[in-house]
Amino acid sequence: MSTWLKFIICSAAMIYAGYKLSFYGNIISEKTHITKLLIGFIFLSVATSLPEFVTSASSITLIHSPDLAVGNMFGTIVINLMIIALLDLIQGSGPLLSEARKNHILSGGLTIILLGIVCFSTLLRSQLQIRLGIFGFGLENLLLVFIFILGIRLIFLSEKTNQISHSDEPKGSLLYAHISLKSVIAKFCLYFISIVILGIWLALIGEEVVSIMGWSESLVGTTFLALATSLPELIVSITALTFAVDMAIGNILGSNFFDIMIIPLSDFLFREGELLSHISITHLATLMLGIILTSIVIVGLIYRSRKSFLKLGWDVMAMIATFCVGGYFLIRLM
Repeated sequence: MSTWLKFIICSAAMIYAGYKLSFYGNIISEKTHITKLLIGFIFLSVATSLPEFVTSASSITLIHSPDLAVGNMFGTIVINLMIIALLDLIQGSGPLLSEARKNHILSGGLTIILLGIVCFSTLLRSQLQIRLGIFGFGLENLLLVFIFILGIRLIFLSEKTNQISHSDEPKGSLLYAHISLKSVIAKFCLYFISIVILGIWLALIGEEVVSIMGWSESLVGTTFLALATSLPELIVSITALTFAVDMAIGNILGSNFFDIMIIPLSDFLFREGELLSHISITHLATLMLGIILTSIVIVGLIYRSRKSFLKLGWDVMAMIATFCVGGYFLIRLM
C-alpha cells in the first residue's frame, strides 16, 4: 500500500473517530456537569497529544535524534495555535476568541511559563556551555513537571469555582436524557483509544514521508512531523467546534500544555547527556514564535473584540501575519 493511500485512509478514519469523540464528550459534559473547557482541555487533548509523545520518544530511542524529537514538539505547538485561525474561518460568524471563556487564559499563561523555562534553559546551555543537570537529566525538567502538576490543579480549582458560581443559574433542557451515562463513557473510551492508535499510525506515516526528504532534522521535525502529528488536534478541534467553542479551544491549548511534558520524557530516554544540550540553537526561534502566538491568543481572550476582517478576528489576523513572517525566518534558519 502506498504511503499516500495509507495517509488518506488514516485521515478518513480519524475524521470519523474525532467527530464521535467530540460528540460523546459533549454528552458527558451534559450528564456530569463537567465544563466543556475541561472536556476539551483534559480528555480530548490527552487523546490528541499522545501521537506527539510516541513520535518524539521513538525519535530518541530508535533514531537517536534529539533535534527530531524536540522539533516535532515545538513545531506542533505552533501549528496547533494556527488551528485557531482555521476554526475562526470555519465558524465565519465573527471573532472566535470573543466567544470563548476567559478561563482559557490560565492554561495559555501556564504554557508561556513552561515554554519560557525551556527557552531560557536552552539559551544558558548554548551560550555559557554549562551543565544544568545531574546524571544526564536536566534539572529544569523537575521545574517543568512541578509547574505542570500545579497548573492542572489550578485549572481544576478554577473550573470548580466557576461551576459553583453558576450553580443557581437556570438549566436548559437536556438533549441526551435518553442516553445512559455508562454507555456514553464506554463509547467515548472506544473512540479515545481509536484516536490514539490512528494518531500513532499517522505519525509513522509521517516518518515514512520525511525519511526521503533529505533535509535537516530540525526542519523535518518542525514542519513535516509536526504537521502529521497535529492532524488529530485539527480534526478533533473542528468536530468539537460544532458542539462548543470552549471544547475546541480547550483541546488546542490543552494539547500544547501537555506536549511540553515531552521534554522531560525525552530527556529521561536520552542517555547521552542532557537533552537540551544536544539540540540546535535554531529551535529557540520556534519556541519564541510559540510564545508570541500564545500571547496573542491571551490578548484576544482578554480584549474580546467583536471587529473582524473577512470574517476573521483581528487577533487571528495578527496570528496569521506573525506565523507567516516567523515561518519564513524559521525556514531560513533551518
